[in-house]
Amino acid sequence: MADLVLHDSLVDEYLKFKDNSSFNKSKIQKLFKYILPFSLKDNHPLMQDPAIKMQLEGSDPLIEISNELDEAILVQRSRLKLMLIDRAITSIPTFTTVNIMGIIPEKLQPKYGATYPNATDKGKAKAHIKALLSDANWVKITDGYIANQDWNQNKTLINEIVPHKAMDLTIVGSNSSTASFSINASQRQEIENLCTNWVVKSNSLSTQTHDRYIETDKLKILLSSGLCHLYELSPKDFTYIIELR
Repeated sequence: MADLVLHDSLVDEYLKFKDNSSFNKSKIQKLFKYILPFSLKDNHPLMQDPAIKMQLEGSDPLIEISNELDEAILVQRSRLKLMLIDRAITSIPTFTTVNIMGIIPEKLQPKYGATYPNATDKGKAKAHIKALLSDANWVKITDGYIANQDWNQNKTLINEIVPHKAMDLTIVGSNSSTASFSINASQRQEIENLCTNWVVKSNSLSTQTHDRYIETDKLKILLSSGLCHLYELSPKDFTYIIELR
């Protein structure tokens, strides 16, 4: 079973790249952010050449040749149930598409992520997040509960993962009519004392939100729970997902 489906125009571009023919470099770069094993209809024009069909069949780890010609069925049979496209399709399809060349960024994007069960060593996750922030020009941490009872652990994690260099560090908590978890003046001073090169800024959300984020000028990291749960003995699972800007 293929993971997804490529529109015929993207199949053409991939085969041009594979054959060292003239290809669209920008399109191939974007395609390779998304590409996974895909279905190739055996009535594709290039497949009319028996030599090409023999060359591709069984030799390309990404291509799964299918005798199914209906694109909707091909998509439904794929694991991800979607088709990658590089242009708008005239007739609106009945299946999910992702335009890799779209002017408006797609919500569906490839991401790296990992999940660590509770009470397990999350050292690799912490080291990875620290590395991801190491070349940031600014860092913004959004956590509606960052200033609650886990503040000391959150502060320790900020000290460990945010690079100690001149940069803006913004911490966004929540401040609603029922609860306030934004950092106060004393907590802001505690962060400033960790690194005198940081320009610490604070902000608040008007409502509480569950999702947590760490953002930089290069990427965005979604956290399933607060920074404090990066510790090994945390009673909660910890998942982080990276999205490149």
